[in-house]
Amino acid sequence: DISELIKRGKKAKKSANSRLAGQLKKQFLFEEDDENWFWKDIFQPYFQAYRQLHCQYHGIPNLPVAYKSLELWINYMKAGEFNPPHIHTADLSFVLFLQVPKELEYERRQFEGTASGPGDVAFVHGEYNKPVWTSNHNAHFPKVGDLIIFPALTQHHVHPFQTKGVERVSVSGNLRYIK
Repeated sequence: DISELIKRGKKAKKSANSRLAGQLKKQFLFEEDDENWFWKDIFQPYFQAYRQLHCQYHGIPNLPVAYKSLELWINYMKAGEFNPPHIHTADLSFVLFLQVPKELEYERRQFEGTASGPGDVAFVHGEYNKPVWTSNHNAHFPKVGDLIIFPALTQHHVHPFQTKGVERVSVSGNLRYIK
């Protein structure tokens, strides 16, 4: 699935830059047939698992839910590029990491700061607080194949990395629940 998404993503030519928060030069919308393939053949089982665990966690019945895909895009992130803090205008959003160069793992291990490290995707819940046990921030350094599904109104951002000559590739999208 990952290699097929990479192949289909290389054919995507319609820029998504004017629609997205990312400070990336290369962000492209997938064609409709690629979107349909992804939502039906790839994403559906993950959405069902997410929905089942969501209902289980909240102790609510897992009633059938239909959703409508809103868009699907591919990001090619290079050194110095980033996604500033933002939210999405949908019900659920996701990011799937297709390519994470090994050089970024080395850069991440060298990081000595107290905040999230280079290349992390970070999620913020509410206002910043002290002491540490009241943390409102979760960060994750992705690996190939990592899929993160999250409520679209969750503020999130992606830290830049500095390693030159490499490219991290991810696919993201939004969906809305329908009756």
